[in-house]
Order: sequence, then structure tokens, then C-alpha cells
Amino acid sequence: MTLAPFAIFGQSVAVKDGNVFYTVRDGRTLQIISSGLDSDPHLSRDHQRVVFVRRTPSLKIDTGVGDTSENELWIASTSGRQPPRRVLVGHAGGFKTDHNLVLAGFFSPQFSPDGNRIYFGADTWATSASFRMLDLASGRVRFLYAGLGLEVLQTGQYAGHIIALKIVPSMMAARIFRYWLVDPNGRDVGEIGESASVVEQFKRDMKESSGQ
Repeated sequence: MTLAPFAIFGQSVAVKDGNVFYTVRDGRTLQIISSGLDSDPHLSRDHQRVVFVRRTPSLKIDTGVGDTSENELWIASTSGRQPPRRVLVGHAGGFKTDHNLVLAGFFSPQFSPDGNRIYFGADTWATSASFRMLDLASGRVRFLYAGLGLEVLQTGQYAGHIIALKIVPSMMAARIFRYWLVDPNGRDVGEIGESASVVEQFKRDMKESSGQ
């Protein structure tokens, strides 16, 4: 199986057969997790930690797209000097956006630039996912928006903000999705557009304006 790394500044993390690997600048690859249950790794900006999703074969939770076992978030040190720790466990619930909203089917966890928060998606409804923020200091999870995508910006003018592919209000029967810039607490900053190419141009413009 080929490793598919998520690269940041030369370092990268990848998963093979449910195990997490870390590649350093000199090209050495270190296996830092060997559970056989893990996926979706993401490096912190300082390259000291990796967050990932762990599958829970003994815990399956019902969501709007069926049962799921991707129900834990973990953090590990890239040095391997500290044991990995679980930071979030999913739970069953309903489908209204209140305190009882189901929390399960985790994907795309991403650190905030300062490493104090983890943003992630969760399978929730049949037609869209819920996107949440985990505050690592308090352990509290906050609902941000319903949609299909999440990217946490790590550098530049909007570092810490989110590019969100989210549902927008519409009088039409079909759901409409647009890319929005969202602040670290989930508040809308402004619409980016409706295509991935517009998002890429937005990111290029940001890099140019910040001199990167």
C-alpha cells in the first residue's frame, strides 16, 4: 500500500494499514502509532503533535448515514516520547442542532495554528455533515455549521480561520452549498464562492498579500 502523506513544511504524516507514520525533513519515516485502527492524521503547525481518528470496533453509533465506528479523536507526539492520548469519544444522540446532537463518524481533524483547538467533521445527517470545534483545555465541543467541507488556514492574514463548504439559506427545495470564510468561533466573515477553483484563487491571493 502506498503512503499518502499530508505534508506541512517538509514534514508529513501518513497512514498505512491503520498505523500512523511521521516523515521528518531528512526523509526518515518513523512509525508513531501501531494500533491498526487509525486514519485521517493531521500535523500541528509546530510539527510536535498529530491528531487522528481512531476506529472503535466495539462502539458503533447511529448517524443519518448509518452506523459508524470512527468515533474517537486521539493526539500523539511525533517524537514518540509521550504516550498517545484520547481527547474525544463520540456519543449517540438526535438530529437537531442542540446539546443532544449525535457526535460520531469523525473525519478531517485539523489543529488550529496555536494547537489549542481541533476542528473536525462528523457524520450527522443524510445530506450533510456537522463541523465542530474541540477546545483541548476544557474538553468542550462546539457546533459550528452544517456542510460538506472544512479547511483550517494555518498561515497568512486569516490564520486560524476556516474555509467552510456550508449550507446557505435558500427558498429552493434543494440544499445549496457555498464556500465561506468563517472565523475561529464559527462566525461568517464572507462568501468566497461556489467552486473549488475560486477557493484556490482566494488562497493564492492570500499568499501574495502576505508575501509568502
